[in-house]
Amino acid sequence: MEHKAFFTQQDNFANIIKQHLPNLDANTIKYIKTGWTNIVIEARDNKDTYFFRFPRNQFFARMMLKDFAFCSFMRDKVTFQFPDLKVFKDNERPFSMHKKIKGWSLTERFKHLSRQAATNLAYDVAKFIQELNTIHPQSLPKVCNMYLSTFLDELSKVDDNTYDLHQHDALRFYEKEAHVVHGDLNPGNILLDANDKMIGIIDFAFSGVSNNHVDIARIIGRTNDSFTEAIIKAYQDTTGKQVNRKHIQKLIQTWNYVEQQYILYIKNQHPDIILPS
Repeated sequence: MEHKAFFTQQDNFANIIKQHLPNLDANTIKYIKTGWTNIVIEARDNKDTYFFRFPRNQFFARMMLKDFAFCSFMRDKVTFQFPDLKVFKDNERPFSMHKKIKGWSLTERFKHLSRQAATNLAYDVAKFIQELNTIHPQSLPKVCNMYLSTFLDELSKVDDNTYDLHQHDALRFYEKEAHVVHGDLNPGNILLDANDKMIGIIDFAFSGVSNNHVDIARIIGRTNDSFTEAIIKAYQDTTGKQVNRKHIQKLIQTWNYVEQQYILYIKNQHPDIILPS
């Protein structure tokens, strides 16, 4: 179990950031209190806005490095924007920096989407999933070539709380049909432009190999019934493959369990973090 924080709130982040952002406007430094695995800080120089992510422990540092490797590998293989991550070290502790992709998360915009915008977005999401699915898993960088169920097994060991690994059994079974996946395709990781068009994807720490229904289940489990139908139709139209709704429901149950346990961990170890209501 890993209890010792890798970075803590006592670190002098302004000094660390200024080494990599010489024209830093110190008045713009802002802590993003929704960062679960990292201390996330937004900062500006005289031109752009940047995000810095400082992992809270060694396992979360590995997740960040996995995110970096996946983004670097995938950059020319999909239609949508990825963060241009840079990785640095402070006293041997890795942290990342990237320029903000201009836009809004789907979480921020979801309640304001028109029906047509929601339909268009569903087809964009389906296109992204298909683009991932066409990549051969064996071509992934070694750090990313991991089954999602294995990654979730390892994630569960970060905390002492009792965790039922059998909750991953359905995922393990479905992974007999394996594809490249984002692994955490929730609305907060999907970016839209001013016209509610999907332009980018962030946070590939959970990325790897799993069943092609995993990403569909993740986003369906965090939206609503009308968007569920839009996503399923868009996926079937785009890929020519049928969605197994029973598999989707079982995977949503798995995701719900993972998230509940993750929330318990955050409440116990990092009460400063703002959790979803």
